[in-house]
Amino acid sequence: MSMERLVTSAHCLLISANRMVSPYPVYPIGIAHIMGALQHHGHRADHFDVLASGGYPLLEKRLRENRYDVIGVSIRNIDTVDSTSPLELLADITEVMHCLRKLSKAPVVLGGPGFSIMPERLLEYLNADYGIVGEGEAAFPQLVDRIMAGEQPGQKLFSRSLAKFPDCRPLYSSEVTTYYVSHGGMLNVQTKRGCAHGCIYCSYPTIEGRKLRYRDPASVVEEIKSLSEQFGARYIFFTDGVFNDPDDRYLEIAEELIRAGSSLPWCAFFRPQNLSGDTLRLLKRSGMAAMELGTDASTDTTLAALGKGFTFAEVLAVNDALVAESIPCAHFIMFGGPGETEETIEQGLINIEKLKRSVVFAYLGIRIMPGTKLHTRALREGSITVDTDLVRPIFYYSSLVDRDFIDSRLRLAFRDKGNRVFPVAEREHFIPLLHQLGHDGPLWDLLIDNHPSQ
Repeated sequence: MSMERLVTSAHCLLISANRMVSPYPVYPIGIAHIMGALQHHGHRADHFDVLASGGYPLLEKRLRENRYDVIGVSIRNIDTVDSTSPLELLADITEVMHCLRKLSKAPVVLGGPGFSIMPERLLEYLNADYGIVGEGEAAFPQLVDRIMAGEQPGQKLFSRSLAKFPDCRPLYSSEVTTYYVSHGGMLNVQTKRGCAHGCIYCSYPTIEGRKLRYRDPASVVEEIKSLSEQFGARYIFFTDGVFNDPDDRYLEIAEELIRAGSSLPWCAFFRPQNLSGDTLRLLKRSGMAAMELGTDASTDTTLAALGKGFTFAEVLAVNDALVAESIPCAHFIMFGGPGETEETIEQGLINIEKLKRSVVFAYLGIRIMPGTKLHTRALREGSITVDTDLVRPIFYYSSLVDRDFIDSRLRLAFRDKGNRVFPVAEREHFIPLLHQLGHDGPLWDLLIDNHPSQ
């Protein structure tokens, strides 16, 4: 006869260590999902956000006043992935770990997208007890159960891929949401996980898998309604890696928003392909106020080298369709990747000029993430070795063109053009200022209004 293991309810502390505010503060939605999962499994959790909850002094105060059984630390980013402003963010995580080791004996579990990119290295680097790779709604509560049952798992890393999107509803902290809503009015919602595309630089398939797993549209819209009514959200950003999926399931979200009579504006990150006028009109009716586009390169040669699976003609067609529907859009484009030459730079700048009434954010080089095809290519080409420590921001640059040439050419081409942005870090200061003046949302659309001829 088997006996069920007696599991005591745990008091957990979940910490968001991110302090990045550029281009704007982003609510740590991953912790909201873990909070909901812990509650669903009978555990209690507090949420401390270093950015929103008062910084390290108040974290120390929280640790002195409470005894926690398990502490989770979420790592969203390890650096800014921008070669023109390569800020490393692990110092913030190290400071959090210092506080925890000084004031608590609870086991520390690392997780989050930044951690899942290189879990073994970060577990060692930060000297944590355990780590959750990928989504944690099942793996983290199960680890907490084992700890509370008196077990000391021999393994350090845990991963459990879920066949479908987790059923438990995210649990938001009123204390933390107050900060984010007061800095731009935005809160975040995820409608699906996974990415089926083959971009050579991207870590999303590593973090979420390649199989797309969708949430029920009614559940998504109910969550949006709650964020508005309970926490005062005035703008929603859908955090899906790519919002428009190949099966057009994203349109069900739009249709449900329309049925619910939602008036909340929203934005998301789209693949610039197969977006017709009818589709855009539906999205606009559902509240879409702006669209961010993963264009990523500006010529067919460089798009193919990145494994994008679409042409610049398709990008241009989507841009024109957005202009026709008066929907603001922003393109994010990386220069200096595989196949880049002086000729593709010049052609790319010509192509960018065809993107009327849009914003273009340009980046130089591509951050190399372990396990990606770009990582394999960089190893093969000899720009890195197997001993290169990718905890530090290392960027891929095409050997066919000089980096300084790209930098100077972009600065010259974008000079005096407010809606053509390079380096991106030099313009990010204007968003917090506009948020302080009461504007909501990402706000890059205001750059288009200042340059209507583009």
